[in-house]
Amino acid sequence: MTVHHNLALRGPPDAEEPSRPAGFAPQHVVHEGVEILRLDYTHLGAAELGSAFAVAERLIASHSPGSLRILTLLDSSFDASAAEALKRYAVSNRPFVRASAVVAVGFWSAVVVTIKLHERRDLRMFGDEAAALAWLAAS
Repeated sequence: MTVHHNLALRGPPDAEEPSRPAGFAPQHVVHEGVEILRLDYTHLGAAELGSAFAVAERLIASHSPGSLRILTLLDSSFDASAAEALKRYAVSNRPFVRASAVVAVGFWSAVVVTIKLHERRDLRMFGDEAAALAWLAAS
């Protein structure tokens, strides 16, 4: 059973909070007794992805280093600037990640493979959310 909890951003009160795009709601889910940060980027437009990555980056940075299990779902509009934003975001959040699973569709799969090969060897790709959650819970 998986339990979902919507999150509020945490961080210094004087820090400028990035604008959260409509349709992007980071969640902590509990799967098999393990807390996982679920980041669902599906159905966002290419222009919205940069804002969503900034929101997620701030949320991730509010956690202790090496503490997060992250599930990322990517099935969004694609353009070169969104791909570059994902690469920068993936590199910046690495210090906070214990395990990271990605379910990516279409060209996003190729982008994630490139990130995995060059910047984030710890990423694991999955064909569906259930398999990714099971792996994260065991990691």
